[in-house]
Amino acid sequence: MVDAYLQEAHAGNATRLSTQDFRGTVSLRFPDGSFALFRHAFYLVSEELSEIALFTEHCGYHVFPRYDTQVEMLETTSLEDFRVG
Repeated sequence: MVDAYLQEAHAGNATRLSTQDFRGTVSLRFPDGSFALFRHAFYLVSEELSEIALFTEHCGYHVFPRYDTQVEMLETTSLEDFRVG
């Protein structure tokens, strides 16, 4: 799945992920109403496995079930001033 992403995103000129791949913010909403937000991230969907693979620049990768999970790529600039605490 990542190999196919690299071929498409980098026109076949990359064999690894780079910082350029982590420009987005990904929002996930789950069937129970809970949600997760990942900055500096992108995601891939495997219909075959019914999974969402989410890759982050600083927090590794995560796999979530596709069933009833809503995933959205957000504009990073809208969250640049967001701070917790």
